[in-house]
Amino acid sequence: MSTERRELIAKKACTRCSTQKRRCDKAIPYCGLCTRLRQTCKYELPRVSSSGPTPSPSPRPEIFLGSGTFTPSHLKDAIIQKFGPLTPEDTLSAYCRAIEPWFPIVSIPRLRSRLSLTWDEAPLDVALLCLSIILLTTTPASSPEDDNDPSEFKSLYLYTKSSMTATEGLGINSFLIVQSRILVTLFEVAHGFYPAAYISIGAAVRAADALEIHPGADASPSHSLDDGAKREETVLIWCGILILDRYIAIESGPHPSLTRLRSQSLHDLLKPTLCPTHLHHQDRTNPICRLARLFEASSLLDKIHTTLNSPTAEHAFKELISTVETLINLQTILNEEIGDGVQLYAGGLGLCNTALLLAFEDGSKVPLIAGVTENCKSVATTSLISIVSTITSTVEPFTLGMQSIDFNFLPPFVTFLVHKAAAIVTGWLLMDSDSNEGMRKLRILRNFLRIVGERWLGCERYLKLLNEDTTPRTLKALEQG
Repeated sequence: MSTERRELIAKKACTRCSTQKRRCDKAIPYCGLCTRLRQTCKYELPRVSSSGPTPSPSPRPEIFLGSGTFTPSHLKDAIIQKFGPLTPEDTLSAYCRAIEPWFPIVSIPRLRSRLSLTWDEAPLDVALLCLSIILLTTTPASSPEDDNDPSEFKSLYLYTKSSMTATEGLGINSFLIVQSRILVTLFEVAHGFYPAAYISIGAAVRAADALEIHPGADASPSHSLDDGAKREETVLIWCGILILDRYIAIESGPHPSLTRLRSQSLHDLLKPTLCPTHLHHQDRTNPICRLARLFEASSLLDKIHTTLNSPTAEHAFKELISTVETLINLQTILNEEIGDGVQLYAGGLGLCNTALLLAFEDGSKVPLIAGVTENCKSVATTSLISIVSTITSTVEPFTLGMQSIDFNFLPPFVTFLVHKAAAIVTGWLLMDSDSNEGMRKLRILRNFLRIVGERWLGCERYLKLLNEDTTPRTLKALEQG
């Protein structure tokens, strides 16, 4: 078995299993038993022998800031204390297992070449990227968050953010640090941390720009990369930024994405690397190819968002029809590429369906104009009902227990799609509260959000938004069902 996919095993049982004398599978970062019981899982750090040197307390950035001796080395030492028993190889494995399948923005061969056998040998930007990977692959606590007493999950997030700010204050920037910013922004999106995600994507854009404008700030080994490697790193970070920027814009209402005015220049930058992925002989499992599909779907999603908020109605209507046709073609291609049974895990298809859902919802609400919009409204309404039914049937097996969700492969982008479908069905029920089929669909969609909420906390936010728009009668009927 390859090191990328191997299970992470600790040398000793976790503290809880050891204390209660339970059988522990020693899985890192959380053992299987604690995960099933939804208990906090910790591993005891290796102890230093009494004859050896006395270990120093874990360094914290605020200590060095107060003493006036804060350096990149101090920050790195503080970060690596957070890894506990995890090795650099463990972190790489975590990325390969739970992020790379649906958001491959880090080059695995190059990250492996930069990782050392021990954390002490790793540079600061590698440590920060690894901290971001651990953050994104960490499962949230089962109990509700308390702002006055945050869980280890929330504390790790705040620590990662503060470390990133400290790196910025030290004047250090690199490809890996920008990738760290992207992963932290993705974490905020997945767990519904707004407005943090909205703010973080802007910082990621500026950090990526700074790589070109202020190249002297790059104090990492990446300066030794050849032109081809640097070009690929540039493509990876800008694809990640654009995908997230467009997704966050959809979440944030009518406001445009930050990069919209630069889309053409950025597409020209990315085109030489992304275009070959459209050739039939290309390996569809290639990370660049998979990222290209996600990027392509996000581009069309942004076009739909732009068109729906365009002040020129006539132009917008024609543009909308053209983009919908392109989306349907891409949807067909993606369905053929991914095969049956894995639509839920296809991030590009999820963004594609989100764009179609928004377009058909808007089309179903246009004022009727005989001979002009009458047919379009009818087609949009029929298409909207069809796509909502497709989304419901896709997630239904997971709510009935017929299939289990593999969260390692589940992109958080699918949660907004399900939430939007549920919001549309909720609107239908306001007009026809006795619709049994509508209640069935809404129950399935909401139950799916509850299940996925154990991994991506953004689902809890979506359920709260749905509750605000749902009548007490409907909520009571859902509970009784």
